Amino acid sequence: MENEAYKEIIENMKCPICGGGDCIKKSAVELYLNMIKMFFKYQDKDSDITYRKYPTVGEIGECKKTFKRIWLCPYCKKPFESNYELGKVVVKCPHCDETLCIPVSNRTFC
Repeated sequence: MENEAYKEIIENMKCPICGGGDCIKKSAVELYLNMIKMFFKYQDKDSDITYRKYPTVGEIGECKKTFKRIWLCPYCKKPFESNYELGKVVVKCPHCDETLCIPVSNRTFC
């Protein structure tokens, strides 16, 4: 049942920046949604370690018009434009306001 719901979410997903249907990698969304289940199974909400406390956003594509990265929130399952700030390792989902870790590839500590 859950996989059927995921398929419907994925099929209806559009780029949050330009509205296009081909900016989001559908296979990346499916993989991310299946993998993030394990995070929630072992999540430690009381941890002082950020990546154990908050899930990482799913990096699911890039806008074909602006070349900006597209992330996916594991809570509301809605895509949004990447919105990290230098020096920070968490962001808020613009749709549901949940705290999320940014992908390791986007973290800058210099």
